[in-house]
Amino acid sequence: MQISIRSMSIANKLKMTTSQQKTRSLSLLGMWGVLCLSLLGVTPCGILAADTVITGAAVVTADGSVNSGWAVIVGPTGQIKALVPNEEVSEAFQGSIFNAPEGSVLTPGLHDLMGALGTRGQTASLQAGTELFDPDLDASQAFDPTDPWLDVAAQQGVLYTTLAAPPLGVVNGKSATFLCQTSKTPLRLGEGKQTMALGDSVLSGNRMPTSRTALISLWRDWVASNPEELKSAGLLYVYEGIDLRQALSLPWSVVPVFIHTGGDARSPLDLVSGLPGPVHMVVGPLLEGGDASHLSMAVQAANKGIELSFAGGLPAGPADHLRTSAAIAVAAGMNPEAARRALFSNPATVAAATGTGIIEAGARADLVLFSGDPLDPASKVIHFWRGGEGRRVAGSSKVGELDTFRR
Repeated sequence: MQISIRSMSIANKLKMTTSQQKTRSLSLLGMWGVLCLSLLGVTPCGILAADTVITGAAVVTADGSVNSGWAVIVGPTGQIKALVPNEEVSEAFQGSIFNAPEGSVLTPGLHDLMGALGTRGQTASLQAGTELFDPDLDASQAFDPTDPWLDVAAQQGVLYTTLAAPPLGVVNGKSATFLCQTSKTPLRLGEGKQTMALGDSVLSGNRMPTSRTALISLWRDWVASNPEELKSAGLLYVYEGIDLRQALSLPWSVVPVFIHTGGDARSPLDLVSGLPGPVHMVVGPLLEGGDASHLSMAVQAANKGIELSFAGGLPAGPADHLRTSAAIAVAAGMNPEAARRALFSNPATVAAATGTGIIEAGARADLVLFSGDPLDPASKVIHFWRGGEGRRVAGSSKVGELDTFRR
């Protein structure tokens, strides 16, 4: 995380061995420098008059922890410029300051993975499986930027949607990630990842393979041929525990993201240690009264060091389904930091959506302000920003506490 903290120590201070005249000259020079910066619209900590500063909220960082005392500087281009200590935001700053209420938490946008958000239910163009290997299929064909549910989702803090074709073939083309914003023009984020499948969904009575044995043999031959699709980490659907076990037994040179959204796969997790790299898995959605074995598997996977993301399900699922998955997982024993990574930074890795899912210099300013920890189901969305453009959702509890001032 690119956080620069300016520290001052006695060893770095000017030594009082110079004459009083030299000290006075340096003071005058410093005052002249601050005056020049002010005339240029720049504060001593590098904040421009055109910037927006969000201050007063704790910040969720890439490791999933919640850190207080930081202000987030958003530039006019819609990117995060820096994080600075709150005390470095000068009273003389003439730009836009957003004062968040006490106890609030600023996060990246939530990410709806592998749902149908933004398709208006029109998924016919995503029907894979006619060709067993179809790397040219692009999930963006099903996206409709005028879908009103995109803005509805944004009001719940869901700022990204990732679409993928149904896992009906071995290779089913690339996923596609878009900003959740109802408009005439879509904003695609990143190029997506190749999606693949190993499981009963690939079997068909109209073409090969027609049996699991034939499917596994086909997969082994394909992996041995070192195809282009396996030279980067793709997305591999393995719905059942046996699918994951057989996938883990393949000789991977680059480990894919395993999408396992149901059933019990606790036993195959012991095979993960033999893989040549870090492992990432998409699980869920986790629901109240849902599959207890799947929940247990997700918690065990996180405890083994597997990075998780929670699968989406909008617009069919509840608006807060992602945070509900995280809260249920934490209640079952998952580390809170791991659960927050599963909500924010990890989905960006799954989707290959560069510059999203993190709050750091250079990232997109797609941000959500919650009234409290996003893992707390009682927390509500107060405000959100898409590319630095803010919109209020909830009313403030105190007059003016959410108002931007000194514009």
